[in-house]
Amino acid sequence: MADLPSDRVEPTPPFSFCGMDSFGPFVTKQGRKEYKRYGLLFTCMCSRAVHIEMLEDLSTDSFLIGLRSFIAIRGTVTQIRSDQGSNFIGASNELKAALKELNVNRITTFLTGQ
Repeated sequence: MADLPSDRVEPTPPFSFCGMDSFGPFVTKQGRKEYKRYGLLFTCMCSRAVHIEMLEDLSTDSFLIGLRSFIAIRGTVTQIRSDQGSNFIGASNELKAALKELNVNRITTFLTGQ
C-alpha cells in the first residue's frame, strides 16, 4: 500500500486541506411552506473534523455562497479536493475568470498605501 499524502499526515491548522461534497435533497419547513434544501459537507483531511453548510439548490451561485460562508468561519483553505460535480466545475471556471480580471498593479498600489 502506498504512503498517505503529506496533507493527510502532517499536523496543520484545521481545514487547511479539506475534502468537499454535496448531499441531499432534504425537506425543511419555514412556516407552512416546505422547501427542498441540500447540504455542503467539508471534512478536514488531517483531523477529519466536519463542517456542514446548507444550500438552497445545487447551482454554482448557491455553492459559492456556501464556500464563502465556510471560509468566513473557518479561515483560508490551502487545498480543496472534490468530485467533478457540475456546480463545482462551474464555480472553478467563475473563480478563474474573476482572477484574470484583477488589476495587480492597482491592488499593489492600494495595499502599499501609495
